Amino acid sequence: MGTNNVVASYDPTALFAGAFPVRQRVVTLASGANLAGAPLKRGALLGRVTATDKYILSVATASDGSQVPAAILAADTDASAADVKTPAYFEGEFAGEIMQIDASWSIAAVQAALRQANSHLYVRSVGTLG
Repeated sequence: MGTNNVVASYDPTALFAGAFPVRQRVVTLASGANLAGAPLKRGALLGRVTATDKYILSVATASDGSQVPAAILAADTDASAADVKTPAYFEGEFAGEIMQIDASWSIAAVQAALRQANSHLYVRSVGTLG
C-alpha cells in the first residue's frame, strides 16, 4: 500500500507563489513591446491595448488600456521587430519579486488593480530575495 504524502519545498526563485490553478492561453505580444536584445521575461506583467487587442508591458500611467494588468507572460518573448504569438497566464498565484513589473507599479498597487478588475491572477509578496 502506498502513501499519499507530499513533501513540498520552498524555492525563492519560483514564479508561482501558491496552489491556485494556473491557466494560460496564447496572446499576441505587440511589435515593439520590448527593445531589441531585451526580450520581455517570463513573469512580465502585461496589459491589453484596447484598440488592437494586443499585449504589452503594463504601465500604470498608460491610457491605452494596458494600464489594467490583464495577464502574465509565460515564456521569454522578443517582440521588438514584429507581433509574436506567445503563451500568457490568466489565472494563478505569482511571486511579485520574481515578476518583471514596470517601475510605475508596486506589488500592492498590482494587487489592488487585479482585485478591481475581478481577475483570477494573484500577485503575492514573498519577501526580499537575496
